[in-house]
Amino acid sequence: MKKIGILGSGEVGKALATGFLKHGYSVKIGTAHPEKLDEWKSKAVTNASVGSFSEAAAYGDILVLAVKGKAAPDILNQAGINNLSGKTIIDTTNPIDESKPPVNGVLSFYTDYNSSLLEQLQAVAKDAHFVKCFNSVGSSLMVNPQVKGGTPSMFICGNNDN
Repeated sequence: MKKIGILGSGEVGKALATGFLKHGYSVKIGTAHPEKLDEWKSKAVTNASVGSFSEAAAYGDILVLAVKGKAAPDILNQAGINNLSGKTIIDTTNPIDESKPPVNGVLSFYTDYNSSLLEQLQAVAKDAHFVKCFNSVGSSLMVNPQVKGGTPSMFICGNNDN
């Protein structure tokens, strides 16, 4: 059974953890606030556990980074760079600039046109294999999404053929 380590305990982390569990994976969510997951864990199946960021990173064969963009580099360091080496990390983050309100419904980013958050994360964890995914849909559409007209297309990109 594949083991999934989720770095982050917010709505995205919980939605993806629940989806992985539903599809037969074993999941450990890494968080700085394990008490936030008491209710979620009480509803989860037996293949679910909660720990620190480093425990989740060490546990997972595949990792999911599900934190605020600004926090992501620090969370990778808390997870332990050695725990990330050679692993695929599904990156759900966005570089949203929370200091600026949306303009006409458009969020501001803190990155510029020549630098992406994913590139910044790759620089932190040089030996990890990042895959950008789930960052352009809400958490309710991340697992088995159904919309009018059928299953939607999902965007995914990475820089490793494995």
